[in-house]
Order: sequence, then C-alpha cells, then structure tokens
Amino acid sequence: MKRTLITLAAAATLALAGCGALDETPENEEAAEGATTVKVGYLHTIAVDDKLHYGLENGYFADEDINIEATQFDTGIAVSQALASGAIDVAIMGGVTSNFPAQGQGKIFMVNSIETATARLYVQPDSGIESVEDLPGKSLITTEGTTADVFLNAAMKAADVERDSVEVVNAAMPDAVQAFVSGSVDAIALWVPFDLRVKEGMPDAVEVDNAGNYEEAAVADGWIANNDWYEENEEAMAAIIRGWLTSNEAFQEDPDAALAEVHEVAYEGQATIEDLEYQVQFQENNSNADWVQMYEDGTVSDVIGTAEQAYVDLGGLPEFVDPDEFFDTSLFIETAREAGVE
Repeated sequence: MKRTLITLAAAATLALAGCGALDETPENEEAAEGATTVKVGYLHTIAVDDKLHYGLENGYFADEDINIEATQFDTGIAVSQALASGAIDVAIMGGVTSNFPAQGQGKIFMVNSIETATARLYVQPDSGIESVEDLPGKSLITTEGTTADVFLNAAMKAADVERDSVEVVNAAMPDAVQAFVSGSVDAIALWVPFDLRVKEGMPDAVEVDNAGNYEEAAVADGWIANNDWYEENEEAMAAIIRGWLTSNEAFQEDPDAALAEVHEVAYEGQATIEDLEYQVQFQENNSNADWVQMYEDGTVSDVIGTAEQAYVDLGGLPEFVDPDEFFDTSLFIETAREAGVE
C-alpha cells in the first residue's frame, strides 16, 4: 500500500529551523577562569538530557573546568546538522544516535541511557488488530527515523510482516497522536509519554505491543562529538565524562530527588513530574560500575549496532558500519577507571 515518507535529507532542510534558544548554565554558576567552553546541543527528553541538566545545576561539569553552553534542539536531524557544521561541539541525541555517526557525522564517546521499552504500539478498539501480525492492510502513523520506528521495524521483522503491506504515515508525534485520537488511522507507534496523551484522548485505545518485547529494539541515547573537535579535544571529552560520572552517581543515590530537581530546572511548565516519573520506568539507567562493565563486554556497542541495523533496514543508511568505527568506548572506560570506578 502507499507509504508516506519524508526522507532524512528532505527532513533535514525542514528541521534546521527547529533549534531552541540558548539554555546556559545556571546564573549563579560562573565559568571558572581558564575553563574550556563546550557548545552542547541536546534533545529535550528525559532519557537524553537528565544527567546534563542535573550536572549543570549542581556544578559537576564546572568542577572539571568545563563550561557547557547548552542549546535545545527539537529534532535529531537538526542537532546532527548543527554538529556536522561545527555550530556545536557535542550533541546529545536519542534514536538517531546510531544513525548519523554511522554516516561519518560525529563520534560517539558516551551513552547517557538505554531506552528499553519507551516505544509502544496502540490500536483503535474496533480496528480488529490484536497483534503486529494483523497490521497488513491497515493504516499506521509514526515519526519515521525515531525510537518508535526502530521498534516498529523490529516488531514487523519478528512477525514476518512486510512494511509495504501496511500504510505507514509519517508525522511529527504530536500530530500523529491527534490523527490517531481523531480516528484517522488504525494504529500508532509512539514513545512515552505520548501514550498518556493517547489514553487521555481515547481511553479505549488498546496497546498490543511494546519495545520491551524485542531486545533489538533497544536504543542508546548518546553524547556525540563533532569529528574535528573530537580529534583535538580528548582532555575536554574526558572532563565531560568525569562530570557525567559524578552526575550519574548522585542521580543513582537519590533518583526521586534528582528527577524532581531536573523537572524544576528544565521541565517546569513543559511536562509534569508524573510524566517524567512515568518515562524513566522504561529506560535503563545504571551505576557507573555497571556502565563500565557494559562498555567492556560489548553490551553498549551491541545496542548501538542493532539500532544502526534498523536504519539500514528502513533505508536511512546505505550499509551497516561496524560501531567500532564511530563509537570510542576506550575513553569512557579509561576515564572511569582513572576516576576510581571499580
């Protein structure tokens, strides 16, 4: 059936206007003399920017002589374009973490979290869809190239459903939710907390599947350096990692209080604390020691690789590239070990 598709190249042109206003370190945190300024672009979702905002608010990056100038972007494509152009030094991305670096646009040097079950499939109560196997001949809306799309690809492959047998419509997620709630499509592949918006607008909507059922649907949210900046700023990246390790450790010690603080400084008026508490249930946050182990045993690289393969399957990447070519795990491991992480 007909499939509506906005290619990455076309969407990139449209998305460049999507970056938000500069969101700098708190006013009471003055950059220390001699600190290295790093321009960081980020996507504003809790799985991507929680340790960033917590670290900024508590001075963990400043303690490492890193002055982060943080700018919010609305799409992964927009922040990737800014990274490739050198407008920012580092980008923190979500679902597209495995996409653009595989095309030579940036080097991953740290993972912030792993989204394990954030993506979900909802259907109309009278659609006759009880599982992914029932999707052929139906209409489905999602935002292509996102965590939801990676999940959809994994679910369809597992069910042996050809994507062309489903009318897949591409739209920004708020518009996708509106279309689904209005009854314009049979199904929607989304990510949390948009499922809460679906339930508000259509209480009878039925969830029939989610990414937690597919190991290959996990998505890593990562810190990515501009290629040239990466080659020239190893110590600055190590300092960022040290600041992140401190932020992550403090977050682990009291996650409820830390999340409340991040909500207050970065999400007030944009999302409720209940929304954030709901979202973090479906992402994997680990202790510093566990993260080091996952870097060392290849778990993190495997997550990067499986998401990259999804983009190859979806036509967003021409071929699979070994993550070792664009993901530097050694710097995180060495920095963490030197910082005393056992």
